Amino acid sequence: MMKKMWKNRSGVSPVIATILMVAITVVLAAVLYVMVMGFGGPSNTVPTGSFSAKDKISETTEKLTFGVITPEKPGSAFKVVVSEGTSSATFAITDDSGTLVAASGTLTTVTVSFTDLAGNKVINNGDYLLITGQAGHTYNVSLLYSTTGDQITSTSFTL
Repeated sequence: MMKKMWKNRSGVSPVIATILMVAITVVLAAVLYVMVMGFGGPSNTVPTGSFSAKDKISETTEKLTFGVITPEKPGSAFKVVVSEGTSSATFAITDDSGTLVAASGTLTTVTVSFTDLAGNKVINNGDYLLITGQAGHTYNVSLLYSTTGDQITSTSFTL
């Protein structure tokens, strides 16, 4: 009697089994994709990069050349903070080349200009800052990401 029951039992048809396996695989792939890519919206990752070179142009001017900034961002996404001792000034980089206006700070003896060599409104490798100050003074320059305020790189030099 027991053998007869086993013979009458039937499983899921091979076509249905294949469809179920494909469906489960698609669902698992979609879940994994969402987990890896995040749950929507662009991520606000802080760019990385550095100054690739610093060159003394004159007794009162230093040239800071940008290295690769990843991911690429427009100049307006960054701020430059120049400090000397307890005084500092924050300069907002514009998307175009030119002299930057200090947005805040007490360091009034420094001017900063930005040069976008490619003219593409993005900070690329080779674009540079000219920092003019007073001879014999030591300055610390930091590049900040405006959105989060995180520091990307910094350097110091003596004019």
